[in-house]
Amino acid sequence: MQQITGREAAAVLRDPRFVVPPVPPGATGIAWLRASVGRFSTGVAHDRRRALAVAVLAAAPPATLPAGGDGHPVTVLARALGITEPVTDLVRAVAQAYQPGTGDESRADAAVDRLVTILGGGYDEPTAALIGVLTQACDATATLIERARHRPVDEVLHDDPPVRVTRRQALVATTVGGVPVQAGEVVLVGLAGGPAFGAGPRRCPGREHALTLVAGALARDSPTVHEGTPDTAPGTGTD
Repeated sequence: MQQITGREAAAVLRDPRFVVPPVPPGATGIAWLRASVGRFSTGVAHDRRRALAVAVLAAAPPATLPAGGDGHPVTVLARALGITEPVTDLVRAVAQAYQPGTGDESRADAAVDRLVTILGGGYDEPTAALIGVLTQACDATATLIERARHRPVDEVLHDDPPVRVTRRQALVATTVGGVPVQAGEVVLVGLAGGPAFGAGPRRCPGREHALTLVAGALARDSPTVHEGTPDTAPGTGTD
């Protein structure tokens, strides 16, 4: 599988001829979650599901997240969203297999089903959007916090983002950076060098939340940290 980096990577993320590879449907568990969130959707389904995720984030504006708040990013965000039961370990179990073929799916299945019960919803898109927001705030934000303890945040995002690659599938045969890509071919799109939070219509809607969570963690570690904090980070991200 070829990897696309640099300017071409950002261009692919904006190019409607490249879509997120489809995922199979599922009635419950991690397969249901993937098939019900914007992250793995395209077209009108993506737009509808993305709007639900944006609404979740709007319920906890970045300014309301506690400066120097203690705990894992998921814990902080869940509290801000009014979730009183502990869900961080469950979200971690989901995150480790969120991308198809990356983790223990039986563990993720049990965690997703438990989260649906805790959140009081059903196997519907609003509940999936809430779980998806928490999942995408999990490992990536925690990793960014850890790396930002040793290097400026903007440098981490540019050179060593928590999510290194994402995948896209070509709808038609095309050429990227002089390299032919066949219709149906899946390529890896590198997120270093600028697009750490994505680009185009799938640009991460939680960028400001993530940077605020990082700033809070750094402030907790050292109240005098100023240089290179997320306030100065460039706009970049994931799906």
